[in-house]
Amino acid sequence: MNVVTQFPAAHDYERELRFRAMFEGAAIGIGICQLDGRMVEANAALSGMLGYSRQELTGTHAGDFFPETRPEIHSEIHADVDSELHREIGGEISREVFLDNVLLEQRLLGELMRGERGSFEIEKRYRRKDGSKLWGHLSVSLGRDARRQPAFLIAMLADATERKRVEEHLREAEKMEVIGRLAGGIAHDFNNLLTGILLYCDLLSAGLESGGWEQSELCQHVEEVRMAGEQGAALTQQLLAIARKQAAKPCPIPINAIVTSTKNLLQRLIGEQIELIVVLDSALDSELDSGAGLVLADPAQLRQILMNLVLNARDAMAQGGKIRLSTRAVESPREFPGKAEPGSARRAVSLVVIDNGCGMDAETRARLFEPFFTTKKPGEGTGLGLATVQRIVSEVGGMIEVESEPGCGTCVRVFLPAIEQSSTREASIQRTSTGHSPTRLFSNQASPLVALAYAGELARETGEKTILLVDDNAPARKSMQRVLLDAGYRILAASSAKQALKVFAEHSGAVDLLIADFMMPGLNGQAVAEKFLRQKTDLKVLLISGYQDAPDESVVGAVETIRKPFSGRALIERVSEVLHREVGRP
Repeated sequence: MNVVTQFPAAHDYERELRFRAMFEGAAIGIGICQLDGRMVEANAALSGMLGYSRQELTGTHAGDFFPETRPEIHSEIHADVDSELHREIGGEISREVFLDNVLLEQRLLGELMRGERGSFEIEKRYRRKDGSKLWGHLSVSLGRDARRQPAFLIAMLADATERKRVEEHLREAEKMEVIGRLAGGIAHDFNNLLTGILLYCDLLSAGLESGGWEQSELCQHVEEVRMAGEQGAALTQQLLAIARKQAAKPCPIPINAIVTSTKNLLQRLIGEQIELIVVLDSALDSELDSGAGLVLADPAQLRQILMNLVLNARDAMAQGGKIRLSTRAVESPREFPGKAEPGSARRAVSLVVIDNGCGMDAETRARLFEPFFTTKKPGEGTGLGLATVQRIVSEVGGMIEVESEPGCGTCVRVFLPAIEQSSTREASIQRTSTGHSPTRLFSNQASPLVALAYAGELARETGEKTILLVDDNAPARKSMQRVLLDAGYRILAASSAKQALKVFAEHSGAVDLLIADFMMPGLNGQAVAEKFLRQKTDLKVLLISGYQDAPDESVVGAVETIRKPFSGRALIERVSEVLHREVGRP
């Protein structure tokens, strides 16, 4: 049917050719429909968008391609709209919103037919011939005959799928930014509390041991409190890592120790209906001296890898099942990005998570690590978990392998490069500025009494030094003050930046080291350090933070950082390092 010739005013042949050329060559899809919705003609762009030939489109009803507009099938498609839309672009349409959209389109079409509006626009989802989804921006106008009566509908469709995807990603990014801000505030307050808890545990344990009570139940109770505090600190680190508010702090870490310390948390997260089986390669523990059991990574990020993989396995087993988590020392000619020559053998540590869940098809596996891609129902996942795992593994020079088939479960293997043997001695004694040791993240394996005694020896090596301690949180400040006093340092304490300025003015010549919390009301720790360094250029500075990155490099002098929470020994070791370091040298 020649559509153009149906227009009463289209008598001129050249004019008809121009309109035909416009219709055929338009970049957007154009369809001419009867008033009942039957398609009369479609251009090539509309055919390409929907995946049907122009002949297949002709004579069909609009509802055959746009099922969301047909009231008689609302009940059978609304669930599909929810799940499929979420899988396609990560969005969400509730049943109420879906029905509101249908009623809105019907109302707009009625107003158009009654002449109350010249056209209307709406965004809706369409189904292509291959079953895939298309978000389209639809513009509908009314064509009239010579008597100005409604004659046909003109529908113009622009593909809005990519724009909707970008908008959804932007919403997710904004949501993560809000979460990040919230996480930062929570972490600062929570880490202040944990710092006091962990330091007082050290002091209490040391006191009990010095009194001959090291075998008593009291010491065991204190140790339980310490372990609870360490678990709380680990949870805070995970929250900050998810929110990208915590810079990676790599240090030599025994992978078995990470798995062991996270096991109880993982079991609580997956629930009782899923059995968690942990199998650790003992060779990784026996080869710590050679570096085979150590990886250079951030402990919080390693825990995040474990959590994301195990939780992803849990979600694949709605009716319960088993998750097997294992470690193994491997040596194979795998190429770790940027870490070895092609084809060379590298010692590595493998972390394997196997579940007997629903498995995945090839299409899902291909998109597994795409940010925001998820197969979960709306509200049950952001699509960021595995993308985060891949990012962390890539940053440490590792790689991931995934094996899965529908109905056969999933096996995820993470390969992390082991520390080279030449670095073993350094790895065995290295500690980061966070106060974490390779074998235990918050306190040393030695008893608190021995640990603090050793730390006191370090303090005595630096001589009698005076420290100005500034922290607005009383428990954190008082616990640090007690630990440093017991180590032999002279302490000047201040609860605010204003008070610190006054104390420094009175004792500036005697202060060797400033320890200040980064986040304080009024002037923060960095601003206080800047003021003091202008007056005393050889002043050493140690800034404490729960989540902030390193201070501004423009700050002159020896400015170091330590991350809350930390053990008593870690604090004194860090103080000793800073006091021994010459100004201007790393």
